[in-house]
Amino acid sequence: MLRRLLRNPARLLVLGFAAAILIGGILLALPIASQGPNLAFIDALFMATSAVCVTGLAVVDPGSAFSSFGQAALLGLVQVGGLGITTLSTAALLLIGQQVSLAGSDSVQDNFALSHRMSLGTMLRLVIFWTLAIEMVGAALLFLAESERLPPMQALWVSVFHAVSAFCNAGFGLRPDNLMADRNNAAIILPISLLIILGGLGFAALAELTRWVMRRWRRQRVPLSLHTKVVLTMTGMLLLVGMIGFALLERDNLIWGMRPGEILLTSWFASVTPRTAGFSTVDYGQVTVATLYFTLILMMIGGCPGSTAGGIKATTLGVLLALMRARYRGERGVRLFNRSVPETNIAKAGWVVALAFILMIVGAIALSALEVSGQLHPRSVEWSLGLLFEVVSALGTVGLSTGITPHLSDGGKILLMLLMFIGRLGPLTIAVAIAQQQPRPMVSYAEEQVMIG
Repeated sequence: MLRRLLRNPARLLVLGFAAAILIGGILLALPIASQGPNLAFIDALFMATSAVCVTGLAVVDPGSAFSSFGQAALLGLVQVGGLGITTLSTAALLLIGQQVSLAGSDSVQDNFALSHRMSLGTMLRLVIFWTLAIEMVGAALLFLAESERLPPMQALWVSVFHAVSAFCNAGFGLRPDNLMADRNNAAIILPISLLIILGGLGFAALAELTRWVMRRWRRQRVPLSLHTKVVLTMTGMLLLVGMIGFALLERDNLIWGMRPGEILLTSWFASVTPRTAGFSTVDYGQVTVATLYFTLILMMIGGCPGSTAGGIKATTLGVLLALMRARYRGERGVRLFNRSVPETNIAKAGWVVALAFILMIVGAIALSALEVSGQLHPRSVEWSLGLLFEVVSALGTVGLSTGITPHLSDGGKILLMLLMFIGRLGPLTIAVAIAQQQPRPMVSYAEEQVMIG
C-alpha cells in the first residue's frame, strides 16, 4: 500500500497537503494560538486550509484573533502551501543526503520547470532561493513604510507577514480592514502588488526571465520560450483590462470623487488582487453588481502555472483565445508567437475550463442549499451573488469576500474548505489522484457526426 502510494505523486501531494492542513488546524486550535477565547476547531481548520491552500478567506481576523504564536503558525502554513509539500519534503531529503524517488522528482519538476534539463537539486535551490530572496526584498520595502508608524519590531513582523502572504498569494492581513486604510499609500500598495505579480508568474518563467536578463546584459541574444512569452503577454493584458474595467464600472460608485492618482492606485490594486491574492483596498460588499461579475471572471482566470496562484491559469486562457482565433480564420492548427500549440495542450485547456465551471456551478448550488435553505425569497436573492463570489474565491484560491465568510454555517465552511483544497491542488491533480493506476486499453470505434452549436 505504501509503495503504491509513493509511486503516485498526485496522491502523495494530496495526502501531504491534507496532513499539513490537519496539523495546522490542531496548532491554531491550541490555547496558546489565540489572544482571547480558544478558536473552535472547525474555524481553526478553516483558517489552516485557507493558509495551506494560500487562499486568504478568513472566519476571524488574524491580527486580533491570533497570538504571536498563532500568527507565526499561520504564516508558516502559508509558506508551506506556497512552496508545496512535495518541494519542501524533497528539499529536506536532499539536504540530509537521502535518495529521491523518480516519481517525486518528476512531480517537483513538472510543477516548477519547463523541461528536465536542470538537475533536481539545482532547481530546488533556485526555487527556495528566489522565494526567500523576493520575500526578503519585499519585506524590506514594506518595512521602510511601516517603520514610520509602528515600533521597529512590530513593523518588522507586519512587513515580513505581509510580504510572505503577498508573494504566496495568500492575502492574509494583520489589520481588521486588510489594506483598506492604505488604499492611497503607494509605499504599501506598490510593493505588495509587485510581490503578488511575481508570485503569480510561476518559477519557470521567473528563472527563464532571470537567465534572459543576464544574457542580454552580456549582449547575448537568447529568445524566450513560448510559455514565458504567453505568461508575460497574458499577465500584462489581464492587469491592463482589469484596471480599466474596475475604473469604468466603479466610476459612479466607490471611486467617485477621488483624485486621478487615487483612482489609478485603487483600480490598479483591484486588478492585481483577483489574480488569487486576497488582499483588498475596497469593500467588495459595496461595489456594483457589474464589478462583482467582472471580478468573478478575473478570479476564475487566476495566475500562471507553477506559481503560488490558483484559477484556470492565464496561459490556459491564452491557448483558448488562440484556438478561437484559429477557428474563426478557418485554420486547422493553433499557433502563438509563430509556434504551433500541441493538441494535448489544447485538450488540457478545454478539460481544465470545463471542470472548473462544473465545480463552480455545483459548489454554488451546494453552498446556496446550505446557507439559504428554507429562508425567505428576498434573502435568497440578496445572498445569491455573494455566495457565488465566495465559491469562486475559494475555488480560485483568491480570498476576496463580500463579507459573508464569517457568517457561514459549519456546513458552508466545510464546503469552502473542500473547494479551496481542490482549487489549490488543481482539478487535474485531484483527477489523477483518484484515477486508476493502470490505464485501460484504447478501443477505437466507428466515427459518427454530432451537430455542435
